[in-house]
Amino acid sequence: MSTVDEVQQAVMERMLRGELAPGTWLRQDDLAAQLGVSKIPVREALHRLAASDLLRFENNRGVVVPMLTAEDAAETYGLRLAIEPELLRRAVPKLTIVHLAEAEMALAASDVQGASVPEANWAFHAALYGAAGWRRGMAMVQSLHAAVAPYVALYTQDLGGAATSDEEHQRILQACRDGDAERACSLLEVHLREAAAALDHVFTEDTDAGTR
Repeated sequence: MSTVDEVQQAVMERMLRGELAPGTWLRQDDLAAQLGVSKIPVREALHRLAASDLLRFENNRGVVVPMLTAEDAAETYGLRLAIEPELLRRAVPKLTIVHLAEAEMALAASDVQGASVPEANWAFHAALYGAAGWRRGMAMVQSLHAAVAPYVALYTQDLGGAATSDEEHQRILQACRDGDAERACSLLEVHLREAAAALDHVFTEDTDAGTR
């Protein structure tokens, strides 16, 4: 990878770990120092991420992680629903014992290895989708998961969806073990729709509270 690619990947990994919460300001000088590179590739990488709407440039202020909005949540989950079931459908016939073991380890990662919930969530889905062999599709989905990391944390922790999410992940994994692509995709769609609905509900409640 080029230096710009490496910087972009490093920032996305921080987002996937949930380290860059909405409202976090990114300083180019700090990033360059932390990554041991010049400001030029850092600036280009941040512009790439801004083009994907993962970051936002504010005039005379710098670069910020956008705040959560109902519209962003709906768009992100809509795109996940459009892409991820197709990746999973293509991946299931090609899944190996290694893929399934990686997915299973990801489910326990937040408890056993100390991984954040968004990071473990991405590791689970990536382990299953990777067998599809769609590199561009995986790149798109990784970007969506970086964008969705704050929503995953909100849903699993603040909204109490952790147990439901874990159970749904286990059902998806079992369908994959059984080689049942259609059932796995159906379960994945339910999983994504329920998370999207829960988030829409909390955003709607916040909006209603603000108008009272």
